[in-house]
Amino acid sequence: MSRKISLKQFLMRSGKFRKAEDCIDSIRRKAVTVEGKIVENPNHFFNPKALVKFNDEIVRTNRKLYFILNKPAGYTCQKTDTEKNIYELLNNLDLSKEEKNSLFCVGRLDKETEGLLIITNDGKFADLVLQSESGIEKEYHVTLRDDIKKEDFKKLREGIIISNEDDKTCKTKPVKIEKINDKTLIIKITEGKKRQIRKMFEALGNEVTHLKRTAIGGLALGSLQEGELKIVPRDEIIPRTRQN
Repeated sequence: MSRKISLKQFLMRSGKFRKAEDCIDSIRRKAVTVEGKIVENPNHFFNPKALVKFNDEIVRTNRKLYFILNKPAGYTCQKTDTEKNIYELLNNLDLSKEEKNSLFCVGRLDKETEGLLIITNDGKFADLVLQSESGIEKEYHVTLRDDIKKEDFKKLREGIIISNEDDKTCKTKPVKIEKINDKTLIIKITEGKKRQIRKMFEALGNEVTHLKRTAIGGLALGSLQEGELKIVPRDEIIPRTRQN
């Protein structure tokens, strides 16, 4: 049985639209049908094998694509026309317009954070990578403003209280820490809360001055240069034994 998908997700992954706002607007203008019926709700869930049309043209999904990028600092992961974004770095890919439009980041990095970013159009795969229950570790190289205190290691390993996107508090899951020197650490987390690592150290009265993601699951940044893209097989990120 096929997993249901929202109409907005389906259309975005087809590459018909670059921005979600344009997609939602078209749905609400009654330009989209599912199995011959007009659907005005962007969050309408349906079987992805159903016949979908946009302006009476059949909408088809794209082949599954998987890339990794060494994200430079100063680039946002949002699709925007107002500031530099990582999608500008995809312009030289030998893909159709629809395929390029269908791509999105798996686990965004904030504007000033560098390092490993997975880019795909496979929503099911993205969900698996992001779910903390999957146990997939994300590794970061962290530089701090102040020396880390001995007692902070214990707090981090047990979980830290931080604020989430709704300004509510939550406790992070325990992390793995390797000390390089008094201000430099390697941290591994299985979660992906927004600005999580920066917030954890803010809660400890410290500040992250440089942050770089170096690995996700079995996939490492390796020798990939800043701003460079590489196509990768799905199994290199998550072995098939963990995908079932």
